[in-house]
Amino acid sequence: MNAIECTITCLRNSQMFIPSILISVGFFVSIFGYFIVKDSIEKLRFYWFANVLALVNMPVLFLSMSCDMILFIKLYLGYAGITIAMLLVSPFLYKVYLKRRIGFERDAELERLVGVDRVNVLNTSLPKAFTLGNEIFISAGMLDLLENEEIKAVLAHEKFHVLENKTPLVSRLKYLTFLPISQDKIEVMADEYAKKIAGKESLEMARRKIDEFYA
Repeated sequence: MNAIECTITCLRNSQMFIPSILISVGFFVSIFGYFIVKDSIEKLRFYWFANVLALVNMPVLFLSMSCDMILFIKLYLGYAGITIAMLLVSPFLYKVYLKRRIGFERDAELERLVGVDRVNVLNTSLPKAFTLGNEIFISAGMLDLLENEEIKAVLAHEKFHVLENKTPLVSRLKYLTFLPISQDKIEVMADEYAKKIAGKESLEMARRKIDEFYA
């Protein structure tokens, strides 16, 4: 009996067979939901559920093995452990780097503007804005370049990423499950969210000014 036949036999005879089937059904329902819903946040939630169910199925397979596991399952479990550790630690390390290299200060007024818990202003004249975990970083240069409504649009775009990050590792789970979702797709979803909060015109004007600066 080869390794694949052994795996199939183990699954059929295992007490984990029914849980594995149920998890698989949940996975396909989540994939279906991702494609049919229109709301950006709901799309992310379905994508997250699909990834989590795919990950949960891996230890179920592990517990089902009464014979030797296929080599790729062993390798994957090692890869997953290392990858999760790196994904959890890297945002913290990057924040430490930013504090020491560039410096930043918290801004309560910007937090109130779009209703987020923490916005940090980076001490650099280059227009930049990004999110780490549940914190938004925006540069002093960005604040100087844009008008109030345009700043609101940029912060609203980043707020989407904050909401995304509250669904743990949603944009990084693809490194564990290899379910495709491009960063470009996430950025489009963030833009759609920003338009609802700050308006399409403000977002487009902000992008135009940023593009002209770097051009």
